Amino acid sequence: MIKFRNILEALGVAAIAAAMSGCAKEPEEINNLDNQRYFEAWMSINHPGTPKTGLGIYIIEDTPGTGREINTTDKYAFVHYTTRHLDGDIIKTTVEDVDKQLGKYSEGNWYGGDILHIDRNSSNVGMLEMLKGMKIGGTRTAVIPGWLNVANEYESEKDYIKNVSGSDIICTLTLTDAMEDIERWEISNLEAFVKDRMSGVDSTEFGYYYKRLALPVTEEDLPTDTTVCINYIGRLMNGRVFDTTIADTAKFYGIYSPTKEYKPVYIDFAEEYKDIKMRASNSSDASSTLVDGFSYCMSKMKDKESGIVAFRSDMGYGTKGQGKGIPKYAPISFEIAIVDDPED
Repeated sequence: MIKFRNILEALGVAAIAAAMSGCAKEPEEINNLDNQRYFEAWMSINHPGTPKTGLGIYIIEDTPGTGREINTTDKYAFVHYTTRHLDGDIIKTTVEDVDKQLGKYSEGNWYGGDILHIDRNSSNVGMLEMLKGMKIGGTRTAVIPGWLNVANEYESEKDYIKNVSGSDIICTLTLTDAMEDIERWEISNLEAFVKDRMSGVDSTEFGYYYKRLALPVTEEDLPTDTTVCINYIGRLMNGRVFDTTIADTAKFYGIYSPTKEYKPVYIDFAEEYKDIKMRASNSSDASSTLVDGFSYCMSKMKDKESGIVAFRSDMGYGTKGQGKGIPKYAPISFEIAIVDDPED
């Protein structure tokens, strides 16, 4: 029998010979070699013997759900999660109670969870790996190495280790729902909102609804080179206000900021509705681009008209949402009133 030492010596000789050979291939560079060694050492100390999944995460806690199992036809997963550094410090959470414990709670934040598009180029690869085999209502905690704490499409764990860098995390994730058709889900939410707050209104085009609340002074179209003054209130489909120009409304819904000036804003019309802009004052200050649903609504409104509009997310903040208050794939609504210019 060849002794282990002899094997090592033989391997060493072979390695030296390969290195000295002019036609030998250079060893394949692995970007995460040191990170991999550190991660494996951390796992051996903190969670020894924990098996890893096929792509390379480590599930350390698993509470099965009672709903159906997520399957290959599901394209979207509704989740709550909290991520931590390996030392336990919290990085991000969708859980209201966690933010309250951290002293980071704000009524302006969205705590309804997150939506993961089940596609590695769109969502965190490690979280998607956690979802495999989960049932709705289940909760898992997993250790995710940095090379899987990304949104990127590779075939194998080796490919991720070789090509991708990131930070190691611990993730606790609860699966609350899963579905194939996110557009259908949005329309369902829109229709419920319209029934509750915009009764008697039909969609003027797919996923877009408008209801006039106050008559204009004239039915003539506003000139495309005009500027009007408006107040507005922005809401999610659950009725929560995420933005407004009205101080009392902001205070009532807990989103008031003493650094913000609450007053009507200026809307500059244009030939194309997508070119309509918003300014904070009647001066040459910088203007802001509006989401399509808002600017399209403005293009149809008449002088001194007020109304409420609701529209799907691709006319709003789309697949990314906006800040901490507007989630991904969120249909939104605005109450808009064209008012007198307070500076006149």
